[in-house]
Amino acid sequence: METQCPSSLFTAYLSQPPSCLQFLPSDPEYLVIGTYLLSEDKEGDAVIAQKKTGSLQLWYLDIKQKTLVQINDARIDLPYAVFDLKFHPWKKHLFGVAGSNGSVSLYSISSGAEHPEFKLLWKFDAHETPDKGALFLAWTPRSWLPRSGGEDEDGFAVTFADGRTSMFTTQQRSIEASSPDDLQQTSFTSRERIETWFVALESYTATVDGERTSYMFTGNDFGALQTRRFSHQFQDVSDTSLEERQIFVLDDQARHHTAGVTSIFPLPISCLVRDSPILLTGSYDEYLRVYHATPPRGKILAEHRLGGGMWRLNLLSSRVVSDSGPTETRFVVLASCMHAGTRVVEIIWRSATTDDIGEWTIRVLAQFTEHESMNYASDVYQPQGQEDGSIFVVSSSFYDKRLCLWRVEIA
Repeated sequence: METQCPSSLFTAYLSQPPSCLQFLPSDPEYLVIGTYLLSEDKEGDAVIAQKKTGSLQLWYLDIKQKTLVQINDARIDLPYAVFDLKFHPWKKHLFGVAGSNGSVSLYSISSGAEHPEFKLLWKFDAHETPDKGALFLAWTPRSWLPRSGGEDEDGFAVTFADGRTSMFTTQQRSIEASSPDDLQQTSFTSRERIETWFVALESYTATVDGERTSYMFTGNDFGALQTRRFSHQFQDVSDTSLEERQIFVLDDQARHHTAGVTSIFPLPISCLVRDSPILLTGSYDEYLRVYHATPPRGKILAEHRLGGGMWRLNLLSSRVVSDSGPTETRFVVLASCMHAGTRVVEIIWRSATTDDIGEWTIRVLAQFTEHESMNYASDVYQPQGQEDGSIFVVSSSFYDKRLCLWRVEIA
């Protein structure tokens, strides 16, 4: 199968560089874009002052006309740059924003008369030092913080430029009903005081004893991937601190990544494989890797050089193909590859049982290379009810402030 090389259906330009974007889960023809503008004052060649500002912008994908349109009256200008934004995994009207000044904000989206509308619910300084930017935000998935009575406790993790990762949780039933004063903070530090670019949260069922456990994965600018495992084996988990629940922490000490770890994606496999999770990782070193987070230092099961630097990974689909032989599971992901554009990649896992490491292969289905600068943000629109296997992708590039709409077949 030849690699597809699609061309853009439509191109638009923003007023500020796009740093992140995501389609609205509740209204998937709209997307929110976060921007990051660095302004510098110079005397000759010397920079004497810097200022970071940004915005949240609402755009509309007109799928019939194959165009992207900015909703100008829905724009929010901010006195700080937006590093990351993430929609809540099950409260789909909420999204969080990580800011360059170390802040975290919570927004809601409601249905307006003409288009969705943003509302700021709260904002707080997640780091006490404003120049330690908040780099990435990850919401807790269901069952990550279970309460007594079967409810899921709400929370999120944030990484910072000084290596810290902080978990914020609330005992309230609804995080939008909380205030920043209600949030309980637990912070974890790394050996190096360097940027922690990414945090991922996932929970699994252990194949050995059937118990549920939760994991936190972080990656830093020196190429180290850290794995923390937490136990659910308490009478009331909600009354137990994360420090008390932590079983172990593993640090691979940059054994497998030769540059910063910038993306970590736990594959949607419900059970641990040989009592350890399997992840996809992306790095500045241009490789996509299948990573088995096993003690003591992890193991690489497959890797493929995609070019550029791997910044973000989005899961597009996963499916299991069963026949008379081994089970074959296929994962399709969208990769934002910085200076190499965007890739659509298929990862194939062939295994005899759910606890079998099996064989892993990686192949590129499509590559989009029209971007002229760093591709940090991409997302996918998939029309409801469409069964021909085609998807629409909106990808961006930073310095030329460009948005591109393109289409690819993934069936």
